[in-house]
Amino acid sequence: MELGRLCPGKAAGPDGVCPWLLRDCAAELCQPLHKIFNLSLQLGRVTALWKTSCIVPVPKTKCPAELNDYRPVALTSHIMKTLEQLILRLLRSEVKDKLDSLQFTYKEHIGVDDAVLYMLHRVLSHLEEPGVYVRIMFFDFSSAFNTIQPTILKDKLTKMGVDPSCVSWITDYLTGRPQFVRLRNCVSGTLMSSTGAPQGTVLTPFLFPLYMSDLKYSTESCHIQKN
Repeated sequence: MELGRLCPGKAAGPDGVCPWLLRDCAAELCQPLHKIFNLSLQLGRVTALWKTSCIVPVPKTKCPAELNDYRPVALTSHIMKTLEQLILRLLRSEVKDKLDSLQFTYKEHIGVDDAVLYMLHRVLSHLEEPGVYVRIMFFDFSSAFNTIQPTILKDKLTKMGVDPSCVSWITDYLTGRPQFVRLRNCVSGTLMSSTGAPQGTVLTPFLFPLYMSDLKYSTESCHIQKN
């Protein structure tokens, strides 16, 4: 049961529901949440509160000279994260044969080390031939999460054969997301976002590889590897 796997020490999301409460009352909440989750998926809609993000700026370093360098940490609903885990399980089963084999990050049991080993193997194997050379070009996609267009992702998921209700749910999940910033006791106004994917959520790390899945190329002499 996903509710039982929640970490009780995590901060509550914008809905104010603490994860320890959900975990301790999992037996009582599983049935009503099950009905709500099914209804959300059938309608292809996500309630605004569940997709609201509270952005908390956290310094990247403890060095006083660099305290102006922050990274945004998004607090979201733990009820929503539980539903995302269920959607993720469904989505993985439907697209497992559609993923790019040279996409190494954001996959289960595969990581950056595998990517480095694969690249070194290709390079060293090629250099064993006389009179050859290797060219490597790197592209920085570190901010690409913020460029995801929900309508484009919707078309790609549809072509992959993902269930239409799931596609509608994911599109709504990425569209019209309320966001606000909290710094100590100060809270900003709320803005609506319909571009990119929310940071700190369960589905985002898997949706981005799906969005980039058609950017692939692999031959004996050249290949695109996504790390």
